[in-house]
Amino acid sequence: MPLSPNRPGKGPVRAISPASAAASTQRISVMVTGIFCILLLGAVHYAGSLLLPVFTAVLLFFVFMPLQRRLLAVGLPATPVAAALVLGLMAGIAAVFVLLSGPVMQLADNLPDILRDISTRLQSLQAAVMNVLVGLGESDRGFVPDLRQSTNRALASAEDSSSADVMLSTASGALTYLAEAPAKVGQVVFMLILLFFLLSSSELIYLKIVQSVSTFSDKRVAINTLYKIERDLGGYLGTVTLINAGLGVCVGAAMWGLGMPVPLLFAALAFTLNFIPYLGAVAGVVLTSMIAILWFDDLQSVLMVTLAYFTLTTLEGQLITPHLLARRLAMNRVIVFMSVAFWAWMWSFMGMLIAVPMLVMMRVILEQFPGAAKVANLLSDDTHPRPAPPD
Repeated sequence: MPLSPNRPGKGPVRAISPASAAASTQRISVMVTGIFCILLLGAVHYAGSLLLPVFTAVLLFFVFMPLQRRLLAVGLPATPVAAALVLGLMAGIAAVFVLLSGPVMQLADNLPDILRDISTRLQSLQAAVMNVLVGLGESDRGFVPDLRQSTNRALASAEDSSSADVMLSTASGALTYLAEAPAKVGQVVFMLILLFFLLSSSELIYLKIVQSVSTFSDKRVAINTLYKIERDLGGYLGTVTLINAGLGVCVGAAMWGLGMPVPLLFAALAFTLNFIPYLGAVAGVVLTSMIAILWFDDLQSVLMVTLAYFTLTTLEGQLITPHLLARRLAMNRVIVFMSVAFWAWMWSFMGMLIAVPMLVMMRVILEQFPGAAKVANLLSDDTHPRPAPPD
């Protein structure tokens, strides 16, 4: 590499080639991009209480837009239509709470007895496990533990202090949730108000989006993207909601037939958890099995409850949903799982609920840009990639 002339009082200075300067600039650019992504993730996580209702309102906006457009086409004004849609959503949420209030109040009334029974059964399970461990060390004879005898011994040896500790810990947990309730209610109210403003100003919002691009082809791409988000997102959420409602009814009926307590709560649990792909079904099976272990005394009933929930969710996930959900809405399973895990880490349970709808919307947007067509194809489960839209 050539050396520059000697400077007075200085040694020779090595000249920097254009290739080295470009490589150094690229490294700095990569580091700056990485720092920006880390800061962005931290900001999204920190601002979850604001961004979560905003994202939910935007998703619901695209879901309600086709219905609102039909109502506007018959001459109804935009503001009353938006108010009616939001009030209808509020009525649906209130109906769910009213429907579940009876079983929840029943559980609250029987909470001391339930907690005492759970504490006793946990002690009996601990005694049964210890009996198994002791029995495994006896080589001269077989050993089969008797769960009922362990339960009776645990009942006889249970002390009031342990029940008081269980009650105290449960009460402190309930107070924690009650302290967080006003913030959660505020987020729901904020989401509904934002949804009302979005729906009442939908024509203006679409007009401003189209006006923000210059060429006619870009305007056409923008409006087609908005309409495609409405169709795909509405079709996905509508189909999944109907499937989950049917699954909830079947699970509730199965739990009622098998003698589980408050089957309506199991129906609501199955309906809600099934919006979370893969992890929701696993969580439902685990929770139902744990409650069955604490409720029944015999292993056969526990296995029947677990098998019933597992069978229904398997039929739904492997047969019903792939058949009813359009092929164009199918998503890459690995990407879906990673998206659910990521948003669960970011925003907990509600993040898992909106993870797949946001993924659907992202895929629709990426499909409209030729440079992002490969990324959109990566999100899709279709084996035949779609051609990129013309420039």
